[in-house]
Amino acid sequence: MDIQRRRGQTAQGGGGAPFLVKVFIAESSTAVGGQELAVLLHAEGLLKRGHDLRLILEPQSPIAQMALDKQLPVTLMTMRKARYPQAIVSLRALMARHRPAILQVNSSRDSWIGAVASRLVQPRPKLLRIRHISAPLNRNLMTRLLYRHLFDMVVVTGGDRTKRELIERDGLAADRVASFPIGLDVDYFCPAPPDRDLRVELGLSKEHLLVGLISYLRSYKGHEYFIEAARRLSARRNDVTFIIVGEGPEEWSIRTQIEHLGLPTRIRMLGFRQDLLNVFRSFDVFAIPSVEGDTIPQVLMQALAIGIPVVSTTVGSIPDVVIDGETGFVVPPRDAGALADRIATLLDDAALRARLGAQGRSLVQRCYSLDKMLDRMEGVYHRLVGAEA
Repeated sequence: MDIQRRRGQTAQGGGGAPFLVKVFIAESSTAVGGQELAVLLHAEGLLKRGHDLRLILEPQSPIAQMALDKQLPVTLMTMRKARYPQAIVSLRALMARHRPAILQVNSSRDSWIGAVASRLVQPRPKLLRIRHISAPLNRNLMTRLLYRHLFDMVVVTGGDRTKRELIERDGLAADRVASFPIGLDVDYFCPAPPDRDLRVELGLSKEHLLVGLISYLRSYKGHEYFIEAARRLSARRNDVTFIIVGEGPEEWSIRTQIEHLGLPTRIRMLGFRQDLLNVFRSFDVFAIPSVEGDTIPQVLMQALAIGIPVVSTTVGSIPDVVIDGETGFVVPPRDAGALADRIATLLDDAALRARLGAQGRSLVQRCYSLDKMLDRMEGVYHRLVGAEA
């Protein structure tokens, strides 16, 4: 098992001598949302710090191509359920050859493959699960086996309230659960005028207001409530347009709802965008009305870092970062009326938008930078294998 001392530095995360660790990070998802992009973000950051790292990714997945484009160390491995036996054999052989100290898994399929394969290797790598959602664990026997016995530790990408739920609601041992949000590069996600304002692209005046929602188009992101809030506000004012950015399985139903309400000119769907900084910086308000499942959406953190006031919901650990009246507003999930009212409050008050936006960026800079997240991740690594260094 490969663990190396890091010379000339203090320990990240505390407790014992500094070290570098060999880690495999597996992700079987073929989607491209905050979870999948976080896997790449973490990998890049850990590699820059000197860790020996390899990504195990599904062939043909968008993040596999992104990782290859970034020249990250990647092994492509089919992890579909029909191929579980072959994947277990392949991963076991790869770990026997490279001897990682930690196998870090992110989704259901790679978790089960990793749980079995890691137990066929000596010495056994520690199995670390990164959980990107706040939904309750399934109560079946297999899920209890996985989370209570096979994972050495679980990290949930949220705050303390999400961690408490895993302990108190789902019965996980407190000493085997950690929580911290996905960090972000606060120098990259910073306030600035857009290079090309969306208003120009959409043929709108520079005084026109934009309310945006950026996310993978999943049902639990709450697009239907964003659209209903947009309908209510569009009936009262003509100086605002609502923007939906992203792609995903709910695209058809979202487009259908917009068409049915007769709002295709007031709610614009822009699809997947490469120029997210320009998109963010064009917004006056950012809204993400998650209804369940989310911990702290990465796009929410990005909006805060750029200095955009946010309206979101009380789901997961969102209230830990969207502090009501300080960095934005939170409303109950599935409440389009409350969502519309809070968006209207911000649209009506430019000074309030500026104040909440500045306070949101300050919070992210203090507590949620990528470096702070990597420090915490290294602290988890040290807890898992530091005693063996």
